[in-house]
Amino acid sequence: MTNTKRHPAVIDLLGGTPHGAGADTTATGTAPMPPPAPKRPRKKDSRSPRLRYVAALIVVVALLGWFVLRLLSGNDESAQERIADETDTSETSPTLDVTPPAPAAAETDPTACRTDPGDQKSGPGVIAAFEHAYYLTRSGTAVRALTTPDTFLPSVDKIQAGIDTVPTGTTHCVRITPISTGIYSVALTEMRPGQPPAQFPQTITTEELDGRWFVDVIN
Repeated sequence: MTNTKRHPAVIDLLGGTPHGAGADTTATGTAPMPPPAPKRPRKKDSRSPRLRYVAALIVVVALLGWFVLRLLSGNDESAQERIADETDTSETSPTLDVTPPAPAAAETDPTACRTDPGDQKSGPGVIAAFEHAYYLTRSGTAVRALTTPDTFLPSVDKIQAGIDTVPTGTTHCVRITPISTGIYSVALTEMRPGQPPAQFPQTITTEELDGRWFVDVIN
């Protein structure tokens, strides 16, 4: 009986153990892997929400503070601008450029700005007396006594009512320039306490009666 051996290549192809190889039939076992350790649940950090709330509160407070500061600074700037505007307005507000000239006697300068009591010897004299009675004597009766009897000027009571509206301490200055016989161009300057001077241009007609001069018409 013939002992037939297979070619090793055939053995490898068909499987099995070559004859005489003394193969170890003991199966090589693989040790089982230990089960993974269970994961411990992570503890919730109770501080995280609290920190977020605190941070948000800080941001809100900071924004409110910034807004309040802007509001206050805006009000201050507005107030300063308003004060500056008022100052500029008061400094640049136009005022009457009236500088009353120094009073002079009518004898030395007939066109001087007069404050004297005047008289009834001439047209300029009675005009000066009329304004003196109005501003310094402050008497409606004295003023009306210097007018012609048939004048259309107001009555004593109305003249006195007008005088009473003028503050005590008001001064005046009257410049008289002749236009024609008995007619004069008058520049009356009124100076009330604490106010800039005011000018009132007038045309006054005077009339001579029995050697005395009176005021007849004021335009």
